[in-house]
Formats: sequence, C-alpha cells, structure tokens
Amino acid sequence: MNKNTILTIARKDMKATFSSKKVWVPMIIVALLLCIVVPSCMAYFGIHFDLVGTSTKDIEKPINAFIENFPNEDMRNTLIALPTLGYKFVYFFLTFMMIPFFLIVAIINSMVTSSNSFVGEKERNTLETLLFAPISIKDLFLGKVVASLIPTLGISFAAFIINLIIVNIITYPHFEVILYFNSTWIILMFWVIPILVLFNIILNVLISAKVKSFQEAQQFGGILVLPIVGIVISQASGMFFLSPLTLFLIGAVLLIGNLFLIKLVTKFNNRNTLFQSQIH
Repeated sequence: MNKNTILTIARKDMKATFSSKKVWVPMIIVALLLCIVVPSCMAYFGIHFDLVGTSTKDIEKPINAFIENFPNEDMRNTLIALPTLGYKFVYFFLTFMMIPFFLIVAIINSMVTSSNSFVGEKERNTLETLLFAPISIKDLFLGKVVASLIPTLGISFAAFIINLIIVNIITYPHFEVILYFNSTWIILMFWVIPILVLFNIILNVLISAKVKSFQEAQQFGGILVLPIVGIVISQASGMFFLSPLTLFLIGAVLLIGNLFLIKLVTKFNNRNTLFQSQIH
C-alpha cells in the first residue's frame, strides 16, 4: 500500500468533484435543507406558533395516546411534562425524527461522490490512462474511497454542528436542555454515520467498477435509501425505537459488512478484469 499514491488519487478525485457544480451543489443543498432548514423551521414555528393547536381535541387525543405508549420511559415522561402539543411535537421531532434525516444525507452524498468514481473517469476519457498507470488496483480503490469519504463526512459533521447551534439557540430558552447532547446522537454521529458512509462508499465504488454509466451506478447505489425510509416510518409510528443500543448494533453490523466488502475489493486485483468490466 502506497500512501502517497492513495492521497494523490484522492486529491485528484476531490478536485474533480468540487470542480463540478452539478456534483457538489446538490450535496450542499440536500444537507442544508434536511439537516438545517427543516429542523430550524420546525423548532421555531412549533414553539412560537404551536402549529398543532391547543383546542383541537381530535388531534390531541391520538398524540397523547402515542406519547403514553412510547417505549422509552425517560422520553415519555419528558414529553408528558411539556406544556403544549407544539412543544411535544418539536421535542420529539428534533430528538428522534431527525436521525433518519442525517442518515439520508450521509447516504445520498456518499452515493453521489462514490458512484462517479470509475464511471466518471470513463466519461472524462481518463480511465484507460489511470488503469495503465504504475499503481496497484488496491491503491486505486483506496484512493477512490478516501476521495468520497472526506467530503461526505465533512458535510455531515458541518451540518450537524450548524444544526446543533441554531436549533439550541431557538429551543434552549423553552426546553432548558441542550438537544443532540446525548448518547443516542453521539453514537449516531461518531459511530453509525462514519461506518455507514464507509459501507456505502465501498459498495458504490464496487458498483461503479462494474457498471458503465453514472446513471446505472446511482440506481444500484440508491437501494440503501430504502431501509432509511423504513426507519422514518417506524420512528413516526412508534413501531421501532432507535435507542443507543440499537444504533450501536446497527454500527456493528455495518462494520462486519465493511469487512466483507473489503474482501470483495481484492477480486479486482487483476487489472485486466477491471479494464474489461469498464471498457468492453
């Protein structure tokens, strides 16, 4: 493994990524909307205007029933103690419903960068030169992975920090607690998301090495979004609760998946195999 080669490939790919507005602008917009604009608006309007309403008993009754049956006792007691339905909705949304939003952003952004790894080289007519360069296929794959990993995690963590500051400025005077500063969000941001991003990137780099167009790579890579949609539905319905233990186990399963995918990368040690999958 040649670190200089890997870093050179990564820098080249990141330069290509950020030189194309069609690639990096949607990444920023998705993170900005889902991780900053949506929670900030929910927090502000939910608290100051109580969007759910205080006189709508038809809405209040099922919401209170949902809270009373919520599986986490601490969260259930916290929600019950809040004065209005608007406060309860805001607290629940920011604490639990925002988790899938960050997962979706991480998956989409890692998919955009990694899907473009090999097919992007082909579309820029640089793939043949790269394949015949005096570098190992393993270093080539690692360089592609690093090139996707750095910007994806950078955007995810930047969005989280901005969200943490803005949302807490809005909510702290009312809840008197710093949101996102708990074991659930710490495990999510520093355990699950990095491993999920790495898993998605390796998977998409492998897919990119198999298919012949960027559209095909994105279609296959988009499959990972489906489980996140399931999490959104289950979180909203109360059927499934993303506790710290659950998140830790999800990260552990993804880690095992990463080890499996890394083994698959070794199958591309043959330069001719990769050349044939892309050129022919």
